[in-house]
Formats: sequence, C-alpha cells, structure tokens
Amino acid sequence: MKHIMGKQGKIKNGNNKAKHTKLLNQKKSKIREAKALNKARLKSIMVRKNQLEQACPCGIEQRYNMCCHKAHIAIEEVETAEQLMRSRYTAYVMADIDYLMKSHHSSTRPISEKDEILKWTKSVEWLKLEVLESSEGLKNATEGTVEFKAYFKENGIVSVIHENSKFVREHQYWVYLGEV
Repeated sequence: MKHIMGKQGKIKNGNNKAKHTKLLNQKKSKIREAKALNKARLKSIMVRKNQLEQACPCGIEQRYNMCCHKAHIAIEEVETAEQLMRSRYTAYVMADIDYLMKSHHSSTRPISEKDEILKWTKSVEWLKLEVLESSEGLKNATEGTVEFKAYFKENGIVSVIHENSKFVREHQYWVYLGEV
C-alpha cells in the first residue's frame, strides 16, 4: 500500500503576500526618505561652507567666517556697537532670526513679531549696508549710537532703511535698544 503524502510547508496566502509587500514598500520609502534627508543635509553643509567663504554682507572687506560669523556664534565677543550693528545687518541678510532676537534688548525685543520679521527678511533682497557715523560704543563703553543706511529690494523696488540706532550693554554684551 502506497502512502501518499501531501505537500508540506507553508501555503501561500494572499494576506501574507500583501503584508510582505506593504512592509517592503515601507522599508523602501524609509530608505528614500533617509537618502533625501542626507542629500538635504549635505546641501545645507555646502551652502553653509560657501557662506563662510563669501564676502561678509556687512560691507567690511573680509570673509563672513572672519567677520560677522564670529558674532553670530558668540555674541559676547562683539567689541563695539558698530560691530553689533553690522552683525545684525548680516543676520537680516541670512535670515538668522534667533541672532536678531538675541541681539535685541530684552525691553524692546519684538518676540510677538518674530515670524513676521523672518518672513519679511526672507522676502527681500538685501543690497548693501552703509555705516554713516558711529559715536561712543567702543570696546569698554556701555552705550553708543550708529547711523546707517541698509538698502534692499522688495517687489522690484529699491528701498532704504535710514536709522540712527542706540546700542547698550545687557548681560555683558552689546544689544540693539532702538532708534534714537
């Protein structure tokens, strides 16, 4: 008598195949997302590296990494009111809203307008900065003023911000107080 054995092993099931395909697609999607994220990070690093090596927007003939970048990473190192004003202009050019807030006096800091300021600063093309006059505001001073013109293009129209700004020391470093 012959004994017939049935085929042993798993029986393929439509549900298992669908689950497997779904998991495989999720894994592929995660890999694509990780690659895209890495590509964006690399691009950001390259952009940042290029910014560091470019001429500083503040108008001093130095590379950004040797000029305002120092203020942006360590505001405590800013020695004069004019240096702070120049670093703030550069922060507007680079849309560095955190630095703009930190370098603004706590009593006049426009925290509620932070998002609007960021949106506006990104929407304009910054053209140049002219420092017209600085008074006081030297290394060991506690206050000073800087008169400047900041040129920008908005909706194809060149405009200028002309201001005589007051700077004071707060928390052992220079900050922008407001217009004189």
